[in-house]
Amino acid sequence: MNKKDLFYFTGKCLTLDEHPEFKFEILELIRIDAIDWLKFVELCSNHLILTTIYLKFKTHGITPHLPDELAKHLKLVYELNQTRNAQILVQLRELTVTLNNENIYPVFLKGSGNLLDGLYASDGERMMNDIDLLVPEKDYLKAARLLEAKGYSTSNVTVEDVESLKHYLPLSHPEFITHVEIHRIPVSEKYNHWLNSKMVDHEKKSVSTLAGCFVLSDNHNIILNFIHSQLQHGGHINGIVSFRDLYDLHLLTKRVNPPFVLPKIKSRAKAVAYFMFMEKALGLDEKFTIKSNFSSWLFLKKHDLNLTSPTFYFVYRTVVFVTQRILRNIVVFIQIFYLKTERKSMIRRLRSRHWYIAHFKVYSNFFSRK
Repeated sequence: MNKKDLFYFTGKCLTLDEHPEFKFEILELIRIDAIDWLKFVELCSNHLILTTIYLKFKTHGITPHLPDELAKHLKLVYELNQTRNAQILVQLRELTVTLNNENIYPVFLKGSGNLLDGLYASDGERMMNDIDLLVPEKDYLKAARLLEAKGYSTSNVTVEDVESLKHYLPLSHPEFITHVEIHRIPVSEKYNHWLNSKMVDHEKKSVSTLAGCFVLSDNHNIILNFIHSQLQHGGHINGIVSFRDLYDLHLLTKRVNPPFVLPKIKSRAKAVAYFMFMEKALGLDEKFTIKSNFSSWLFLKKHDLNLTSPTFYFVYRTVVFVTQRILRNIVVFIQIFYLKTERKSMIRRLRSRHWYIAHFKVYSNFFSRK
């Protein structure tokens, strides 16, 4: 089983509930020893879906047929994540109470919001990196100060103009499991007309699991998933996508059919490509009543070439990475001639050693990534 085959095999494992007959194909592959389990675990770990895979295998009676060490490993990872998420739920309650005491009612985003909204089969299913919460812009800095007064703190890196950031610097607490990002706006300014705080406030949902807070509407959750995965993180242009994002999208499309959301997404062609690729990657043929387009075809080709050709993967992503930064710098260079604020901002950045360190880390991380 090559890298491409392993990818699509993993996708079908995530949707065993939709096609339980795939269990017998998995059992046959296990019988003939056709699966490289080390590569399978590496792929699932990189995509943060080991816990979901464990639940699917357990639910469909596959775990007894796995190698003993693999079955034990999956179970251990799931139990550790279940414990971690239980601690995160406690942290969410503490955050909500702290903010509610000052009449601030947060909207939890992404993983934490989905966890509160009951999107997953189990509290231990979703792996989470942090807690994202959105507050009214007028309460943005106030919320940060409240958490800092409760013992949260940022790193030592100094950032200018924190008031204009999409979210405050990550805040960590020695007694809690993960850091918190307080959002001033739900997405980057570039996409703020696609999904902004006013829109979120109009459709936000309360949740039965925790009073005093909200989560996104299902429509807005799908839009945020698309923007986060395909635009802000460059998934569409690079032909790269995370199984964790795809699986979240899959669960959300059980609540809302994508054709009903498409009119609310500004970049329809890219959204169609993302939805169609999710269908392909998870083995959900003809799930949506959406017609494929050139963007869908191109995205699939880029993705599959990334899997089958290490040369294409390295050259293409390097060209995209470098080109984006050249174009961005050209825009900034032009702006400094007629925007005083941009000139001042550039001078501050050039005088800050942290700016150079941060840029070095970006390039170092990019070129060291496999």
